[in-house]
Amino acid sequence: MVVTPLLWAAVAPSGCGVDATQKPDDGGTGGKGGSGTGTTSSSGGSGDGGETLSFGGNGSGGDGFGGNFMNPCDSSCGDTELCDGIHAGLDDDCDGQVDEGCNCSAGAAQSCFKGDPASINEPGCFPGTMKCTELGIWGPCVGGVHDTDNCADMSQGCHPIQSAPFVTADLKNGTGTFSNDAISETFTVACPPGVSPCPAPNGNLFQPLQSGEYTVTYDKTTANGMDQCTFPLFVGAPGLRVELQWEWDPNLGSDTVDLDLHVHKPMDTTPWGGSAGNAVDCAYNNCTAFNCGLGLGPAWFNGVAPPDPVQWYLDPVFENNTCYFGPKGNGAEWQGFGLGCHNPRLDIDNVFCDPTVTDPQNGSFCNPENINIDFPPKNQWTRIGVHYYSEHSQTYPVHPVVKVFCDGQLAAELGNQGFYSPEAPITFNATDGSTRFWLVADVLFPDDECNVGCVVEPLYIDPVAKTPILTTTDIVTQSYGPPYPPIPQP
Repeated sequence: MVVTPLLWAAVAPSGCGVDATQKPDDGGTGGKGGSGTGTTSSSGGSGDGGETLSFGGNGSGGDGFGGNFMNPCDSSCGDTELCDGIHAGLDDDCDGQVDEGCNCSAGAAQSCFKGDPASINEPGCFPGTMKCTELGIWGPCVGGVHDTDNCADMSQGCHPIQSAPFVTADLKNGTGTFSNDAISETFTVACPPGVSPCPAPNGNLFQPLQSGEYTVTYDKTTANGMDQCTFPLFVGAPGLRVELQWEWDPNLGSDTVDLDLHVHKPMDTTPWGGSAGNAVDCAYNNCTAFNCGLGLGPAWFNGVAPPDPVQWYLDPVFENNTCYFGPKGNGAEWQGFGLGCHNPRLDIDNVFCDPTVTDPQNGSFCNPENINIDFPPKNQWTRIGVHYYSEHSQTYPVHPVVKVFCDGQLAAELGNQGFYSPEAPITFNATDGSTRFWLVADVLFPDDECNVGCVVEPLYIDPVAKTPILTTTDIVTQSYGPPYPPIPQP
């Protein structure tokens, strides 16, 4: 459905813009690169804007346990399961279930931790993820390593490890003492659901491109025969990370559809820049390393140092500059400027790709697109959009999926069933090429240390009917969309 600005309560005046430029015909360095209505609380996330985050801090996805998951308000076992605020996603009555009986918006996501909530800070403990069912109640807590697993005592044999997106993880770090007697060994990795294609490890090294929980299988040959163990690799980044993916037809080689991720400046009513972005619209033409390094990137933040929002930040721990490790030469380009990572930024664009390629460094790998704000402002809505840039002469439909991660935890998975009526995924048809623009959602980080994570509000034409806003570039260059929601109160 195409909507006009008349369906929105406010139409913003025209703002500054840039001329659209033609995108290169590859995914290289010169290229452009969920949730529910209401609060989705990532109870295991960091609540300080990223100041104490240590994702991938040792450069190899090594142990680094626990430091990125905070419990600032000292939750502990009680007699009753609680649903809201600091209690969302925690097993308040310590019965091994999380938020049982609590209401939620169908399709919402939040982190979850089973057992004594106070253990969430223990080394080796990691929250899982739970999603709201079509019945409006929380489903099971999936993944993670919990107090009910005795997570604090899992650091000797095979054990969990963590890394940041793009940072190469040394999977051997997860084998502990289990690998001491290995004569030969191999590693295989299963990606989180929906991550396709899944990168293949290179021996014991693995470069994840997307956030989530990966499963590593370690096989070894010893003097006594074969043995095996499995362990999780948790991949996450500080602040706001938005990831966009869609289908690529493996029968078509590199002739694939091209979608583009956009993120709008927080709490700003200037219209979007259309296909290429503008001063308030982070997109392929102004948010990549090439443009940001030339001083052409969006200048949204004037903070002096984190946790305040900053335009550039050079982390003293080299590996924490996650943009430095982007594949296909993008990371090297960021490194070359010596300024750290820009906020906001589009790490990787995807123009053409081959879905049969599993090496993430290969220029034909079908990587997702992602935009980051490492230190997002508090109590300000940030808007997400998706543009159908080109069908590349193809006729097959695609179904974009947007994942919103807040301080490393999944807070929204938008585009598939769950948030829209009728119950159908968002669909872009070939006839939508170059014109279709999907206004996806608003995201806010509360200014409340006891409500960590973020709030995600999907955007609708009609909130009751849950009709998605599938509009056009002509319209979004006239208006930023519907008014922002009210700022949630603590």
